[in-house]
Amino acid sequence: MTPLVRASVAAALLAFLAAPAVAAAGVAPLDVPAPPEPVVAWLLEEGPAAVTKSETSGLAADELAEAAIGSPTSVHVWSEDFIAGGDEGEPAVPSGEWVAPVTLGGAGVGAIVVVEGDAGVADHRLVWDEDLGSALVAFQATTFILDEATSGWFRLGGDILTPVTVEARDVLAGSIDVNAYQPFLVARYGGGGGDEPAAPAEGDAILPRPVMVAAGVAVGVLALVGAVVWIRRPEAVDE
Repeated sequence: MTPLVRASVAAALLAFLAAPAVAAAGVAPLDVPAPPEPVVAWLLEEGPAAVTKSETSGLAADELAEAAIGSPTSVHVWSEDFIAGGDEGEPAVPSGEWVAPVTLGGAGVGAIVVVEGDAGVADHRLVWDEDLGSALVAFQATTFILDEATSGWFRLGGDILTPVTVEARDVLAGSIDVNAYQPFLVARYGGGGGDEPAAPAEGDAILPRPVMVAAGVAVGVLALVGAVVWIRRPEAVDE
């Protein structure tokens, strides 16, 4: 990473700490905490080396050297109450991990995830996914959720949940109200004691990969208009 790029990254990260995030398009995220100084310091001092040493990026060495690290945001996971079918509190909570986009020429090419420990950063990993990197750049005021059951990344703006990575799109196609998506999370995580909503048949045959077309279909409290949602059964996710 060149001195000019390093200076730009430092300025961006310090600006992130100094000022609260402004919600994009007037949609406020969940209560996302500011990144702790040890995380920011590690990204500034150790992050560039972690990127350039990566052997799984698919990028050339000179491209890795020019890559930049953007502002970190908290990684959220589904709350225990939400995946158990409860309606108290927020659907997702901070996990103790932080994710920042890795960019090349301003475009997202991946992300770096750091694990906060008692004495700073305890671990890190690179996620070379352009969809995730691009979303982190474009939606800085959005809550990012890692679904631990599928390894899929979602973004939550207000009450609207949108899949970001291919793993997330495997279980959800298009955007949906997060509360309407809750029953499928309950089924996937085994909470609530209920059965997963039945997938529709096509003719007389059940699709090999069960899907639900949610527009116009009432399943309990689900009433979705103009959204098409594909939901895989828990056993299909585990395959």
